Amino acid sequence: MQPVRLITYLLLSLLLVSCDYCTRYQEAHATIAIADSLDQNEHTLFEDTVALQQAIRTLNNPFGRLFAHNQLGKAHYYLGRHLSLNDQITQAAEHYIAADRTQIDDPIYRGRINSCLGHISKQNESDSLALIFFIRANEAFKASGKDWYYAHTLLDVSEFYTYLRLFAQADSVLRIAQSYNLDNYYLARFYETKGLYFYEQLQYDSALHYFHQALSLWEYEEDKFYTYKKLMQVHLDMDDHASALPYAQIIVEQSADPNDLVNAYYCLMQDAKARGDINKLSAYAHARQDANELLMQSVGNYNGAQTLLEEHLANPYPYRWAWITLLCLLVACLLLVIAIVLHRRYAARRLQVAHHQIEDLSISAQLSDIRATYPRPRKQWNDYNELKKDLDTQLHDWLSQLETYQLSNRENVFCTYMLLYPTASLEDLADWMHYSATGISTFKRRIAQKIGFPTRELYHFLYEMLQTEK
Repeated sequence: MQPVRLITYLLLSLLLVSCDYCTRYQEAHATIAIADSLDQNEHTLFEDTVALQQAIRTLNNPFGRLFAHNQLGKAHYYLGRHLSLNDQITQAAEHYIAADRTQIDDPIYRGRINSCLGHISKQNESDSLALIFFIRANEAFKASGKDWYYAHTLLDVSEFYTYLRLFAQADSVLRIAQSYNLDNYYLARFYETKGLYFYEQLQYDSALHYFHQALSLWEYEEDKFYTYKKLMQVHLDMDDHASALPYAQIIVEQSADPNDLVNAYYCLMQDAKARGDINKLSAYAHARQDANELLMQSVGNYNGAQTLLEEHLANPYPYRWAWITLLCLLVACLLLVIAIVLHRRYAARRLQVAHHQIEDLSISAQLSDIRATYPRPRKQWNDYNELKKDLDTQLHDWLSQLETYQLSNRENVFCTYMLLYPTASLEDLADWMHYSATGISTFKRRIAQKIGFPTRELYHFLYEMLQTEK
């Protein structure tokens, strides 16, 4: 195959590949734009997970990570949300982590991603891990200026300070959260978090007070289950089983959360045991065992995710070394290219200087040979034709170029004398050409005018002309 045809085929192939990628790149942007619109305007998830996966495949490359990191991060985030809803927690964590690494410009998304990571840690009871992610989410939401997001993550942060028994920090954050009065849902969460703060410090009366305040503000029944559970636990810790029992019965009848059920069945078992009801005790024990198995299964879904989250915090950018290495290599290559170019220019300049020096030596040697043969001009050289006969072999090109200036024969003779005998004075030149000293000076000036060069630089012009010929 001819080289030109091969190059043409290669260029056409590159063009087709580029066009295909540009099309997929535009489709990826359109997919994320739709997902954003649904999220922001209708508060629903974009259902086409295949399109999200295609967008990730299109953008997950150096070009996409550099110029479309926002779209790539959002695609990972939305796909992670879908996976979370389907209890594919480990896969969801992988996408949340990938989204976090893109560092989306919008702090709202950075906060959401870290909140999702915090909730995964929360489900696995990794309190210290959850606190780190919720603090990161809180900082991002604060940067966004959105009070609703910021205030809610203040409650998350306070909750995990409380679990870690860092009560001073928990109280400090709660004081900030108290300054926000957003809606009943937020107030219910605030009172619930405040109740938890007192419960963990064994201040049961205060805990009951705030849990009841939260209960009165929840609008939907499913929002009340955590509060029911905490009220039940407070009464159990106070050895008030009768007061705990109604909450346990509500949870068993209405909640599907295995964690809630395990705690509620424990309360019912204690009541059955106190009443000596063996049949109910056995039934509750079996039901609790079933709930516990579901709980262990749920926790198992989070175990792999927890490992990923720990690794992410330990090494948030595992491939940064590769990018740094690549960048260093590119810089090194660039510096090498610059060094090679500069070296070649320097070498060429040195070679040119050396060439001129060799040329000068060659010319000087040639002129020295002529002067050795003719220490002074021959009388016959006053006839230019005679001069040419003697010097044409050595100075043919120079004499030919001199004649292009259309000087007279006598003027050509003068120029030749100047070239051959640069140390000769005007008196010497005048003597050789049978001119007066005053006349030879005028003669020289007229020649310089004809050539178009200053009189004082006439010799250099004649010498350079000899170099040009060489």
